[in-house]
Amino acid sequence: MQTQPEEMMMANYRFDEDFDYFLEKFGEPHDSVPIPESVIDAYRDKLPEQLFVYWRALGACGFHNGLLWMVNPAEYQDLLDMWLDGTPFESRTDLSVIARTAFGRLYVWGKGKAKVLSIDPNVNATFYNSENDALQLEADKEAFKMRCFWGFHDPEDLDDTDESEKPLFARALKKLGQIKSDEMYGYQHRLALGGKEELNNLDIVKLEVYHNIAQQMEPPQIITTS
Repeated sequence: MQTQPEEMMMANYRFDEDFDYFLEKFGEPHDSVPIPESVIDAYRDKLPEQLFVYWRALGACGFHNGLLWMVNPAEYQDLLDMWLDGTPFESRTDLSVIARTAFGRLYVWGKGKAKVLSIDPNVNATFYNSENDALQLEADKEAFKMRCFWGFHDPEDLDDTDESEKPLFARALKKLGQIKSDEMYGYQHRLALGGKEELNNLDIVKLEVYHNIAQQMEPPQIITTS
């Protein structure tokens, strides 16, 4: 795996109890790209200041050998618009992609709320957290929700499993190598077309292309999770 320069080591980062705990579990960031102040200015009315603290220090980056990525939402806006088109969420301007997994799942934040949507291209579904969407949080409460979003995740929570419920990430990493910031582990033969959830069906693919194909194959489902 990549060796990080000394200035990128985790010991230099002291954020808050929750994000520090996240770093303890997920390790140092890798493939970091600065997020411009112009992007922070553009998202100031859509995302909590707490996230900008992380952005300024870390940029857009991967964690745990690419299992989870903190992303620049401006680079994911077109994908988000595509998935929300024709849904009850298409006219909303308060939604932003803040993170994604190695298997392409997008995590979408709602301003003054928390994570309200998770978009999974492998099952062509948007998972809607109605409980979070009903929230109207003050700035300090939203900041705490953002801290918890990172701190409460464990690596195993973000892994996908095969048909035998066996985790895939470590095996995909070993077989295929580490993904880049614009890549993901995707199924060569789509699940919707009878492909199997197994290691031999995975490959490294371009995330944007994979999402576009998934969204066009059939109307996405919206599944309410709370």
